[in-house]
Amino acid sequence: MQPQQLSAANDTALTVETDDGVLFAIDIGVTLYFTGSQHQAKREAILSIFRDYLDLVGDQLTWTTNPQTGRWKKLQGWDSYITPFDWLPSYGRGEWEFTYHGGKRRTDASFYGFSVLGVHVDEMHPHLSSMQCYFPIDFFIDREEKLPALLQRWCEALAPEHGYAGLALNRAYSHHHRDQAQLLEYRYAQRFPGLQINDPSGHRLNLARGPKGVDWLTVLNDGWLEKLGGREAVRKQMGALPMLDYSDGAILRAGPMPQLGDNDNPETLAALQDYRRVAAIIEPVRIKDHQGIHRRYTPSMAHEPRLDKENYRAWLARFRFCLKSLHANNGLCRPGILSPGSCWPICRNGCKPGVAL
Repeated sequence: MQPQQLSAANDTALTVETDDGVLFAIDIGVTLYFTGSQHQAKREAILSIFRDYLDLVGDQLTWTTNPQTGRWKKLQGWDSYITPFDWLPSYGRGEWEFTYHGGKRRTDASFYGFSVLGVHVDEMHPHLSSMQCYFPIDFFIDREEKLPALLQRWCEALAPEHGYAGLALNRAYSHHHRDQAQLLEYRYAQRFPGLQINDPSGHRLNLARGPKGVDWLTVLNDGWLEKLGGREAVRKQMGALPMLDYSDGAILRAGPMPQLGDNDNPETLAALQDYRRVAAIIEPVRIKDHQGIHRRYTPSMAHEPRLDKENYRAWLARFRFCLKSLHANNGLCRPGILSPGSCWPICRNGCKPGVAL
């Protein structure tokens, strides 16, 4: 596949493959950012969440990493090699992490994966710890416990600062084809507004200053909810949209199902109106100064667009509408231009983002 020739035949597929394996997979992604990684209670919460994940998809996991060296280890069953249940409870202070995924090759993007990084505490340069996991997009259709209820239980256990869940572009555990991967990721970001584009290492550094933005399920702890006027004020702005409470915060649900949207097919964008409503509510606290997530291309591709600082901030603002604007246009504002060649929309009604009726 040539990334420069993205076509309808391959850009809507659930995986993107190269000779070196699976470069991208589109799936249901869950990401939670938390503090207190050096505390035993938080480590126990992570292990509890991981146990839940194993109960659901443990037989699909094929690779993990050595907790000391980071080297990949092929699995013959998820517990055929040392597990975090063996070492994390007695682990001392300092950074810790573990990763599992279900790819055929050690670097493959996969529909199954679970990774955690518990950062070392640095009060001068605060970073967040993070947990990510993935499911196939149809995984919860026939299950009694749906994703919102599962996420609510996990938030009760972990008490995250914030997080999100929905359709996500999961990238390979490799730097092969980096330029082509960045260009494809940029094009996916431009075309499908509902698709989450992640940079775990960059997010841990930047998102201590504010939540990333809206997804189908958006997690905010009470600290962030208070900055928006408190739980009940947010609940009132949510209107008929569900708000799932847990002890230390709430989950804002943008409609009955996750939505992808397609800027090449404007008729699909109406389905994102619930995302726009939630985005307008959380706009006052959404991070505005995130760094770019793509490196510079090699000289042969230096002319191609990427998610540099300007473009990634534009992407983060792709649902930036005020509630007044949404009501005036039945949930659809006219698209504007935030960066050259993009089709990310902005509000043209002269209203400040996040202003309620």
